[in-house]
Amino acid sequence: MANELEFQMDLEAALKFLEFNSDSWEIFHEVEVKKAVRIEKGRIKHLIAEREEGVAIRVIIDGRVGFSFTTDPDALIETCERAIRISKISEEKLDDFPEGGMSKVNGVYSREVIEGNWLKEAGETVISTVLEKKANPAEGVIEASGIKKEILNSAGSELESKETFVSAFIECVHGEGAAYDLATSRDIDIDLKRMAENASIFAIHSSKGGKIEAGRYDVVLSPLATHQLLFHALYPAFSMENVMKGRSPLANRLNDEVFGEISLIDDGMKDGLFMSSPFDDEGNPTQKTVLVDSGILKNFLKDWKWSKEVSADPTGNGIRQERNSYPVTLPTNVLVEVQAQEDYGKALYIHSFTGAHTSNPVSGDFSLECSPAVLTGEDKPIKTAMLYGNVYDLLKKVEFGGKEKIQVENTYTPWLKFSGVEVKG
Repeated sequence: MANELEFQMDLEAALKFLEFNSDSWEIFHEVEVKKAVRIEKGRIKHLIAEREEGVAIRVIIDGRVGFSFTTDPDALIETCERAIRISKISEEKLDDFPEGGMSKVNGVYSREVIEGNWLKEAGETVISTVLEKKANPAEGVIEASGIKKEILNSAGSELESKETFVSAFIECVHGEGAAYDLATSRDIDIDLKRMAENASIFAIHSSKGGKIEAGRYDVVLSPLATHQLLFHALYPAFSMENVMKGRSPLANRLNDEVFGEISLIDDGMKDGLFMSSPFDDEGNPTQKTVLVDSGILKNFLKDWKWSKEVSADPTGNGIRQERNSYPVTLPTNVLVEVQAQEDYGKALYIHSFTGAHTSNPVSGDFSLECSPAVLTGEDKPIKTAMLYGNVYDLLKKVEFGGKEKIQVENTYTPWLKFSGVEVKG
């Protein structure tokens, strides 16, 4: 499978065509090989192997940007022509592409991952761990993928990287209770046992859960719940595009105290983290950007276009959510730093939220179902509860976090404790 992680599409003719027919051009070329094992009702049901190679073309003609994508090696010139046609009616403006560069990043590629021989045993580990905890594994997946990408453009960029990703999900049931958890890694050292144990324990708690009285509680959020809330309610506010378009409550607040004693750092070059890479999807080198330092707003995230709009350097956050999509400003790895402490005391422990995507990124308001949760001190499982508030107010109430950090997608965080949070049953 490792040999499949090589390019098969020949770009030479497309390069010559773009050079002759556009003012500026960019080729984003990516191949992904993927293996996955699926779990259904306590059994390994499917072993999946896939490969996809694609090329995304951007051109600039008279300051207007055209975009097109293909997976067909015989359609590269047609794809270039389509991008050129689109540029003539496009409202997207840009005058050039970046010269780019690379940061040094270690721990983002492992040949063992894409060989995939370990996946079946990994699935069996998840199933056995859940059963040992007296829960039932309802459904899950463990996915191993390798990605090779190159970026070429008219500014002279010729960049190439090779990376691997491992991600896992398991949902467990116990009686009428259910819970799920996630795990990620860049190597086969992914902590599947912890994931399976967490999902099992909270499924069991959920099956015994009762109601909670409305009031203000100290609340402890798991890394999963923290990511769900911050990704939808907060992270969009750090995008320079949203700042300039009046969609960020953080606009005009640089060097203001916006939160309590918490620091948020976007670090796309930290060794071994899930979203680390030597360069972003526009070819700009990744970097470490301090967004919030002990509650003080210090910076915003900028892709190539919006860095030019504000005459600043890009932060290496031009990300394509899919290989066939246009790059947009997104966080890489957001490191959450707070005072570390082990004893959280009496609090409502929340494992995950339902409906986090309904949070309002313009205002920061949220109304989320906590399912499942546990009220410690009374050792009382909570079937469901509602957490109301505003993410900016919530982050002024942060007290401390645990000593161990876990990554959930873009967020690298400990469990976090907040004081005086409004909860309804």
